Amino acid sequence: MLERYERVVDLGVFGIANLINVLLVVVFLARANAGTRDTPVENIAGWITVAMALPLIAAIIVNIAAKRGAWLWILPLVTVAFLIVEFILDYALKIDFRSTGLLAPYLILYYLGQFAMVGYTFMVGKPYGFITLITYFINLAATFYSYARVGHG
Repeated sequence: MLERYERVVDLGVFGIANLINVLLVVVFLARANAGTRDTPVENIAGWITVAMALPLIAAIIVNIAAKRGAWLWILPLVTVAFLIVEFILDYALKIDFRSTGLLAPYLILYYLGQFAMVGYTFMVGKPYGFITLITYFINLAATFYSYARVGHG
């Protein structure tokens, strides 16, 4: 029965992957334009971004229940792990970790999550993967722009 939802789940993950990329572009541009972190626009976009863990968890559950391939739940799980870490560090504890040794593992998890979503969407179909890759590169450009303007915040 769950098999009939596979396409819906896959398109949902595709949409979430690209929404996350677009929201992160908003975060980085808001940060760069304000010259600091914690702008209202950045906070709203950030909260929506971390909330994307919930539908990704639902997709993971459906993919496991439908006994789909392991990559179809492992890849979104990496992004969920990043979103949980992001929530804990930036929103729950509000730790200034970007100037500590936590930055490197955080960035590794961030980029692994990004690559995981690109990988998942390529499994959905090449056009979906290329669209996600494009939004990832736009996100990457916004990241570099923000870093050039304000550093890690």
